[in-house]
Amino acid sequence: MAATERRQGEVGEDEVLRSNVRLLQLAGAWPPTAPRGLGRLFPLHLASVYLSQLANIAMALRLMQTARGDMHEITQALMNAMTLVGGILKLLHLSTHVPAYRRLVLALRDVIRIQRHQCERDPHVASLLARAHRKALRLTFWPIAYLNMLALGWYSIPVVFWALGWEKRLLPFFTLHGVDSYDFVLYAAIYFVQCHAIFYWCFISIGQDMFFVTCMVHVAAQLQILNARLSNLGGGQGASNELGRLYSCRAEEDGPCERKPISDTMYTELRNCIKTHQEILKFVQLLQQVMSPVAMAQFLCSVGAACVTLYQATFNPEGNSSLKCLMYLPIPAFQIFVYCWGGHELMENEENIGSVRACRSSASQWLFAGRRVTSSLRTLMCRAQRPLLLHAGKLYPVSRDTFLSLINASFSFYTVLRHMNNR
Repeated sequence: MAATERRQGEVGEDEVLRSNVRLLQLAGAWPPTAPRGLGRLFPLHLASVYLSQLANIAMALRLMQTARGDMHEITQALMNAMTLVGGILKLLHLSTHVPAYRRLVLALRDVIRIQRHQCERDPHVASLLARAHRKALRLTFWPIAYLNMLALGWYSIPVVFWALGWEKRLLPFFTLHGVDSYDFVLYAAIYFVQCHAIFYWCFISIGQDMFFVTCMVHVAAQLQILNARLSNLGGGQGASNELGRLYSCRAEEDGPCERKPISDTMYTELRNCIKTHQEILKFVQLLQQVMSPVAMAQFLCSVGAACVTLYQATFNPEGNSSLKCLMYLPIPAFQIFVYCWGGHELMENEENIGSVRACRSSASQWLFAGRRVTSSLRTLMCRAQRPLLLHAGKLYPVSRDTFLSLINASFSFYTVLRHMNNR
């Protein structure tokens, strides 16, 4: 039976975050549960990632120090430094909060398991979970694939220029002063460190963002499933059928007709829906605790990176550098947007539960339900009307409005840099 269901495209609760965790494990950010074989080398792997990123940040700071007021070099160094600082802060958070991340994986599995039986009974509900899983996979792998293709071009540009007879030595992401006088071994080491840092940044930074976004996508799907359960509460029958279901009339030969309320099934279903909603809210609280500092660090670094990247793309006199910056420019904006989009999806699906739309298709059932059913329903709707908002650092609500305000802030900083350049 399980194999048949899997062939039909259903998603197991153990699969929803498996790709995200494996991606972070391969990137050296997520430690193995039981180290065996090469897994025992995980500390060395993680240390190499930290060292390469810290070395790149140090080189960027050195370039800013020796730039002598050259805005092009300063902003180029800032673009790389802000990008890597965001990645290393997120990696540090993951390294120091591994148990919390693992609790998040287990908690999401348990939330999905609660409504798993609904997927087995209702193809529409199963399609909601499968669609969320496909969406999460696309969001996880497409940006990483784009970044790695983009980075491959950056890695190869210095080699291409060297093959064309270019006398000046170049580095993949930013070139240090005096690199032409460096020993070839030192030059090759710096070249490798820059490539190593950006390669792992692509997997760790984007992978960690998509870990949280995958959680939000699946929680939004669980809210949609809960909304479908509420809409079909009582079987989704019409008023006449519901009246016959709730009240059975047993008439004796010469006695009066007796009405007997039998709405216990509806109350049990509604109570299960309320319990499911409470478990979803508990998971969102855990997600808020783990995600909040990561999202805040990403917002701040992405705003700065987008600002200086746009400046580089606009004013850099080297055509190849401008093209590279234009191709990279969507990434900082995407890293802000994907959080805000996921948080907004949560908020909208929670509002749907708190609205009358959740019960519109079964409105006739509520007319004949008992008092305890309607009281429980009012309690659920009142709780669901409170906005289910995630926050970044307890400062920024994770919503589309925040995305627009952060993009406006980034453009304002760009305007300041442009005025400074025009002086």
